[in-house]
Amino acid sequence: MTSIRISAQQKNAMLTINFIELRYGLHIPINTSYLRKKVELSLCKEISPNHFLVSLRTLAENGYLVYQPNTEKALNANAKENESMWQLTSTGRQYAETLHSARLRPKRSYNRRKVLKRK
Repeated sequence: MTSIRISAQQKNAMLTINFIELRYGLHIPINTSYLRKKVELSLCKEISPNHFLVSLRTLAENGYLVYQPNTEKALNANAKENESMWQLTSTGRQYAETLHSARLRPKRSYNRRKVLKRK
């Protein structure tokens, strides 16, 4: 697996899926429109649906997410029939948990030492 640069949209998408899994249990497929709305709220900006879908597919190609089609609304009755559904892989779950713990950690603060004047 090659190393990729993960954007803020992709990070927030994985964190959102991880939080939903923590609350409702593992292996819950999340539809694209719900995920996009939550990421837009967390980033405070509007995201193009096509670009967001491409970024999720990139994560799926690199092993962080699993894509599932919602054929005949079998996975989610509230989602559209042709809408994509997403789940975290074990690699994606590990990345999201590491990212979440890093965001919870306090930032280091450096105090400037006073310089003693020589006489």
